[in-house]
Amino acid sequence: MAGSLLDCVVIGAGPAGLAASGALTAHGVDHGLLERGVVAETWRSQRWDSFRLNTPGWMSRMLGAFPDDAYLPRAEVVSRFEKLAAACPLREGVAVHGLDPDSHGFTLRTGDGPIRTRTVVVATGDQNVARTPALADELPTWVRQLHTANYRNATELPPGGVLVVGSGQSGCQIAEDLLAGGRRVYVATSAVGRVPTPYRGRETLWWMVQSGFYDQLATQVLDPTVRKAPNPLLAPGGRPLGLPTLARLGAVLVGRPVAVDGDRISFDRSAEANLAAGEAFASRIRVLVDEMLHRTGIDAPAAGPDPDEEPVHLREVSELDLRADAISSVIWCTGFGGDFSWLPSECAAGSGELLRTGVAATSPGLWYMGLRWLTHRASSILYGFPRDAETVADAVGSHLDSMYRL
Repeated sequence: MAGSLLDCVVIGAGPAGLAASGALTAHGVDHGLLERGVVAETWRSQRWDSFRLNTPGWMSRMLGAFPDDAYLPRAEVVSRFEKLAAACPLREGVAVHGLDPDSHGFTLRTGDGPIRTRTVVVATGDQNVARTPALADELPTWVRQLHTANYRNATELPPGGVLVVGSGQSGCQIAEDLLAGGRRVYVATSAVGRVPTPYRGRETLWWMVQSGFYDQLATQVLDPTVRKAPNPLLAPGGRPLGLPTLARLGAVLVGRPVAVDGDRISFDRSAEANLAAGEAFASRIRVLVDEMLHRTGIDAPAAGPDPDEEPVHLREVSELDLRADAISSVIWCTGFGGDFSWLPSECAAGSGELLRTGVAATSPGLWYMGLRWLTHRASSILYGFPRDAETVADAVGSHLDSMYRL
């Protein structure tokens, strides 16, 4: 690969990169696939032991055939990624440190030397660099601190209670895992919508797909807060998951941490508002499904009771004393970012935000895969990768055709 001029190089062998490589192969594009670690690196190293997909088999078809109602565990997901990778021109252990436009297209600066290519697909994603707030540096040294990426199971933590900071998908699932392990859990909440499921006789995800929820185009969403909002909460197995679920299981819900003073952490009083935000989203999903059923005439049973609609009585907690409350661990479920500092400077704004139009970068011959709202709502999940991969492969093919005609 290093000595030849390739038509395309895909950078990143996670699910987005594997989907892109498969689509390029189907389009007859000569290409290489580079991975700085091993295939599906973050799925191996940044998932806890009990992790399972929160989308069922029928929404995860890029992984191959398995039952529609199955939610694969992490090890099985990785195994299926490995099978996909076996059909790809993959080189593992090759980190890309820079990307330089030149007369033939691009030269990639890698740990294995330069690689020349006419086009590039960046599939490294924007959810692989752990983000931890500055507040973490102020906690006492005797407290065990982990990020989502490092948590594996409750037995690895010292005895005592656990503060989970963040109530997005990872935070809620890890809190549930800790509660199942017999831990006393405090959850510093955030405003995340929950999916009420099942609903009207089916798993709500089915109705959401039928309604076109996941097909909504990025160009149709003008409100930037919608694009930046975390993905709605879903539990593996088609179960409901959210702050009401955690409260019923015994978690203590608090607001966002705002200050540390010795052994004490203080919180704002946003827990009730965060709980309301999750329920407001659940109500919107019910309306979306009801309107779709009315519009299409699909016969569905009436909605049954939703236990998470029952009022949750919060215990107002504005401060915790880590020592007095016997809280020995803090898990920062505060999300991930992406490192694109190695891309040409013209690819990003001063804020670091990538400049692009759909899948296309501002630099000709460069495209993206795996970013949130890249083309549509499902762009960053297994359900949406194949669709975007086809879009990228079409664009790469058209670009190469125009280069060969010159």
